[in-house]
Formats: sequence, C-alpha cells, structure tokens
Amino acid sequence: MWVLKKLNLEWDVTANLRVEQLNELDEFRFDAYSRSSLYKDKMKYLHDKYALNKEFKEGDLVLLFNYRLRLCPRKLKTKWSGPFVVVHVTLFGTLDYKNKNGEIFKVNGHRVKNYLGKFDDSHMVASIHFK
Repeated sequence: MWVLKKLNLEWDVTANLRVEQLNELDEFRFDAYSRSSLYKDKMKYLHDKYALNKEFKEGDLVLLFNYRLRLCPRKLKTKWSGPFVVVHVTLFGTLDYKNKNGEIFKVNGHRVKNYLGKFDDSHMVASIHFK
C-alpha cells in the first residue's frame, strides 16, 4: 500500500519558507562562530595569565630537564638535574651554566627552570629496593 504525501504547489510560499530556513541556519552558524571565538579568547587570557615568563640572570640557580629519560622511563626517577649556576645569558635565550665541578655548558633556555634552594644543599636520597 503506497501512501502519497500531500504536495504543496504554492511555489512562492515554499520558496520563501526555504529562504527563511537558510537564513536561520546562517544566523545559527554565525552565533556558534562568535561563541567559539569568545571561548578561545577567554582560554587564551587564562593561559597567558598563568604562564610564567622565564627570565634568567647571571648567578641564578637553575635545574636542567633531562629529556633522555624517555628512553628508559622510571616512575620515581626525577627528570630534573642540578642545580647549576647561570654564567651567561644570550639575547635568544641560550644559557651558559656551570656545574659543581666548574665545567661550563651551553643549553637552550626552554630546558631549564629556576631552582629555589641553595647551591650547597646536599640532599640525601634513599633508594628503596622492592622484591
């Protein structure tokens, strides 16, 4: 049994209805775009608010990020080594730092962070072996 739908043969009314539906769709898209841009602006503001600028001076104490631990990851092993003393800072963020033995190394400023302790601190780290 076939059911035949009622056809609307008034072309002017149908065309106007379709144009109104397309305009509503465009308005909906514009509202969604404006809301997403507001959300992005708010998230950028919050990110920039809590992002710390790393500015180092000569004599600062820094910790160096050891990126090679990815090859042999261990849960309780620290990824930061140091502390080191900053000897020289270039314009582009490269640091020259000195370790306890007096050796001077060059490193990118993105791999270091400020150290808040003293240089002569000797921390005792206990190693626990589980069976």
